[in-house]
Amino acid sequence: MKRAAVRSAGAILAAGLALAGCGGGTAAPQQGATGTTDGSAVLKWAVPGMPTSFDPRKAAPLDPVFLDVVYESLVARSAAGEIKPGLATEWKLSDRNKVITFKLREGVKFHNGEEFDADAVKASLEAYKKSGALVTTLASLDKVEAVSPSEVKLTFTEPAGYMINVLAGEPGIVVAPGALDDPDLGTKPVGTGPFQLTAFNQDKVTFKKFDGYWDAARTSIGGLEMAVYSDEATRLRAVKSGQADGTSITPGQIKESQAAGMTIIQAPNTTFNGILVNTTSKELADPKVRQALLYAVDRESISKNLYAGACAPAVQPFQNGFWANVPELNDVKPYYDPEKAKQLLTEAGLPNGLDLQVEVGPNTQYQTLAQALQAQLQKVGIRVKIKVLEFQQMITARRTGNFSATVALVQAGRPDPSQFVKDFYTKGGAYNPGGYTLPGVPELLAKARVSDVNDERAAPMREIITKVFEAGPPVIPVCGVMYVAAFRKGVTGMEPPVMGDYDFASIKIST
Repeated sequence: MKRAAVRSAGAILAAGLALAGCGGGTAAPQQGATGTTDGSAVLKWAVPGMPTSFDPRKAAPLDPVFLDVVYESLVARSAAGEIKPGLATEWKLSDRNKVITFKLREGVKFHNGEEFDADAVKASLEAYKKSGALVTTLASLDKVEAVSPSEVKLTFTEPAGYMINVLAGEPGIVVAPGALDDPDLGTKPVGTGPFQLTAFNQDKVTFKKFDGYWDAARTSIGGLEMAVYSDEATRLRAVKSGQADGTSITPGQIKESQAAGMTIIQAPNTTFNGILVNTTSKELADPKVRQALLYAVDRESISKNLYAGACAPAVQPFQNGFWANVPELNDVKPYYDPEKAKQLLTEAGLPNGLDLQVEVGPNTQYQTLAQALQAQLQKVGIRVKIKVLEFQQMITARRTGNFSATVALVQAGRPDPSQFVKDFYTKGGAYNPGGYTLPGVPELLAKARVSDVNDERAAPMREIITKVFEAGPPVIPVCGVMYVAAFRKGVTGMEPPVMGDYDFASIKIST
């Protein structure tokens, strides 16, 4: 019943980029760790900021590192990006892919003791459609029917094979029905995941192993503690000093981590560093100005000097090896041309350039990237003023459109690459305050969403990316990110989350 044709997005990406030479590295060993595994140990994981919300309707794009601890989705996705059974064990597409029928896992309980069933799935999906960040994502979901306690039927207004990927992300999360209307859900999540939250403080969240978890035998630690450290250097020092067991790091910190005897895991993923511009601005609404920004950035220099070559220079959202990647755009050399950038600004009626305020979050690496871009843009007459915002301010600014331009990490692959197109390249998109759109893009997007087979979706997706690139994109990619994390000795089992899916239950801590 389950469609075997559903493809891995992330595993293909990881393999393709490894072959392309975008950064080597070691993975945390899965077998042979020395010592005795301590099933009661608490993993101390250093994070850059607190979760926006544990309510899937209010969570931010980079919150899955927290959400995946306590929740599960209808469809699961491995850290490598492989689609697999989740809270649903099987699924079938029918009626020209307008209907998806899920067979649900039985014997699953929520943290509060409620039974997981079709009514619970229906309650969550219908709640997500009413308000919050998932309304746009689930716009084509017309009806949810609980066929039986273990079977749910989803009917869409259009062919929706792509929803298999979407339902492996936040839209597929099932919250305990009794907690959905709780105003405290943002800080008191109730899911079916391997851990349950025990405390939510100003700079720390803690979790304990959920003994009622349907696959509890797979969880090898007793809990997690996620504490906030101000920047990348501070987080790494926390691991070196023993205050933390592991954290994500920058490629430039790999040598330091290895010298300290840490284990490094790394793999390319579906995020990129870039500049998001607000086309509400008269200047930024002009395609020639956006094209000038595109040609003013020396991506190879930034990759080499800021990321030790481990952030792949890119002028498109999807890295080489990913099914939606446009091969013709992989060579970035022709797209660094300061003289062309100056000419484009002149053609836009800005021979003396322009002033541009760029908002950036508190993370050191993005402030450093903003400064590097500031210097490069200055050379073509774009005078950048950098404004640093607090973490929550940055999230709010992006969601409300209250910004001129931002330098930040952008998730292009989760929950599905077509959602990136919807959010950034079409009117009404969640991150498109200026209403940017191009003729033909909505029609191509519809074609890219029909099938659940990536090979059938690639052509329209690539055509969209090419059209947007040629017209001056509202999101200017700089480089495709390599996820890197460091662990102290004795901590093993985690795999790089290629599409932002974190599996902390797989971690082992040896004594």
